[in-house]
Amino acid sequence: MSRAYTKEIRVLAIDPSTRGLGFAILEGPNRLIDWGVKETKTDKKNRSLKFIADLIEQYQPSVIVVEDYTRKGSRRCGRVSELINDISKLAVKRKVKVRKVSRLKVKQAFSESGASNKYEIAIAIARRFPELSPRLPRFRKPWMSEDYRMSIFDAVALAGAFFQPTTVFRDKAICGELNVQSFGH
Repeated sequence: MSRAYTKEIRVLAIDPSTRGLGFAILEGPNRLIDWGVKETKTDKKNRSLKFIADLIEQYQPSVIVVEDYTRKGSRRCGRVSELINDISKLAVKRKVKVRKVSRLKVKQAFSESGASNKYEIAIAIARRFPELSPRLPRFRKPWMSEDYRMSIFDAVALAGAFFQPTTVFRDKAICGELNVQSFGH
């Protein structure tokens, strides 16, 4: 996909999970280009990295956004943490910048909309991008496993936190002359 006709920054946000990964491609804070879930049952690391490499090739993002699993609030298992590191290495190899966003930054980014937990953040995202509404999982009870589709909303939330004007992860090297606006404005 060519970026010849836009000055918006293109972000690939990735949310790895134990079942695979959720992803979202945004062109600026207001345009959701693609999203989905890639489930992997065997050889999870290599299949996930191959899928991400294909996304990089197809969409040519300016930056890849992943969760900063080293920060407070992250509860990533070792395999997923390792995959996040491998995603970063793949991005560097492909000359794509990487920004890591903490769960706290995600919560702060969506606090203005009144969202204080993952489900409320997902609802806020579905309102912002109605095309995601059919993918919104129902409310999860404490004894229920998280719906695999929630990783799509987690990926969009990471991108949303990246586009916040107060986020220290955006810099002139990424944004340059690009028209970077706030998520939700």
